[in-house]
Amino acid sequence: MKLRPRSTLLPLVLGLVACTHTPPGTSVQVALAKKAELVRLPGPPPGDLAGAMPVGGLPIIEPELPGTSTVERVGEAFSRGQFCLEAGKDAEAITAFQETVKIDPGFTEAWQYLAILYAKVGQEKKSLDAYHRAKKVAQH
Repeated sequence: MKLRPRSTLLPLVLGLVACTHTPPGTSVQVALAKKAELVRLPGPPPGDLAGAMPVGGLPIIEPELPGTSTVERVGEAFSRGQFCLEAGKDAEAITAFQETVKIDPGFTEAWQYLAILYAKVGQEKKSLDAYHRAKKVAQH
């Protein structure tokens, strides 16, 4: 076993004395509060409008957030249709894809899924109509 010289042990011992030990179960904030020179409360987060002063005497008004957009509604309906199709729930998938094309009649892939599902459940006329609609939409 190799022994260290005393000159290298002294900084190690002094370093251990200077650190603060927080016992298990004690909050770090509580431990730091006991040492007044280390306590620093954080400032307000950036972008916090609660303490903001009005500019030019005008109150700060946040803009209205938009509701669910058409794109989001189409995406949700289409995803629901794909999920139901994969789960074998054909009736629910048809309903979801019908909702998709009602919101966005130019959604070719939704028309294609409708054509496939209508054929699967035995509704040949609706299947052909959906197929022709998908073909027409895809050409434009």
